[in-house]
Amino acid sequence: MRVSNNFIYNQSLTDLTKSNERYLQTQRRISENTDIMTASDDPVGAAQVMRYEAVNLLLDQYSENAVMAKNSLEYEEVVLDGLTDLFNRANILLIQAENGAYGDQDLGAISEELQMLTLAAADLMNSTDSDGNHIFSGHESTRSAFELKPDGRYEFEGDEGRKKLQISDNVTVTGADSGKTVFEDVWTRNNFTYTQLAGEASVRTEIKDQTVYDDFLQKNYSAVDSTQNVFVFATVPGAGAGIGDTFTLTNSVGEVVASGGFESGRPINLFGMQLTLEGAAGTTGVVTFDKPERDNILNEMNKTLKVLLDSETDFYERKSALRDATVSLRNTMNSVDTARSEVGANLNTITQVGSYGEMKSISNRVAQDEIAGLDIAEAASELAQEEAAISSSQKLFNRLSNLSLFDTM
Repeated sequence: MRVSNNFIYNQSLTDLTKSNERYLQTQRRISENTDIMTASDDPVGAAQVMRYEAVNLLLDQYSENAVMAKNSLEYEEVVLDGLTDLFNRANILLIQAENGAYGDQDLGAISEELQMLTLAAADLMNSTDSDGNHIFSGHESTRSAFELKPDGRYEFEGDEGRKKLQISDNVTVTGADSGKTVFEDVWTRNNFTYTQLAGEASVRTEIKDQTVYDDFLQKNYSAVDSTQNVFVFATVPGAGAGIGDTFTLTNSVGEVVASGGFESGRPINLFGMQLTLEGAAGTTGVVTFDKPERDNILNEMNKTLKVLLDSETDFYERKSALRDATVSLRNTMNSVDTARSEVGANLNTITQVGSYGEMKSISNRVAQDEIAGLDIAEAASELAQEEAAISSSQKLFNRLSNLSLFDTM
């Protein structure tokens, strides 16, 4: 049998190529730190590793969502904290302004500071995050949450959408609240209107006890039948000697819900309402519930400031305006406190779920390493052997290539 030089050359080249392939394969296993390069290396192990990788990719996405939600919530928390401090200061000023001993100069100074606080509140309510998105605009994050209109009112320009982000298979957190919920849908102060129908007495009205009046309103107000919101108030002269003047308050079906003695100039307290009549008995009027309304604190503060800055308003008008702002401010602070509690709860949830996700990710990577992990020492030894084999194959190839004792085809 004759062996040609071409055969020797090709056989040596094949051996050298295979040695190089084994060397490169081992080197790749070391660089990627895995013992399973293709599914054919270990079909079962490769399938398990792929499942763990899929879970880890999902965990990484959850982690990114958690970071986004946390950043958004932390921005909101800072803004709400700032608003709380600002509202506390405004509340103090409103209480001070109700002091009858304060003169025009004092009220002017208070009004000036309240104006600055209102502008600061508007700025905070239109805050943006690091990406320039308005925090309280809902899904309309490119628009300011509250826009000042030509008529001087602040209108909510966002929507009620709440940004939600999934941070685990079963947990979703809200990344930011809508300003409509936190600021716009806040109840203003409940009040009533008195309309005189007969009689010459002058009548001054006010809410004496807001809590009592709110309870009375809640029990009797009807959004469907407006007649239920109307009560007839009447003072009746005494029938004879020893029988004094009296008053009655009658509901829409003719039932007397309150009655008592009447004396000119003496306040009459009715379910938190106070009526003071100056004049003889014989006056008839209608007490009507004002429709409960919602509005943001910016508009309520501006309405109050308009009254405070008007030198023509009397003490009782100013007092009523201040109480309007105080009640609206208190309700807004309650709403802000609720939002802050929700933010804190969501941040705690993110921390807890994030810790679990990190532990799960670490556990998955350990499991992957047990299945496809590379023994570095063993791989390094294999690499050295394959490098030696390549060197030997190269030397043998060079020697065989120089042989001339064989026949040539």
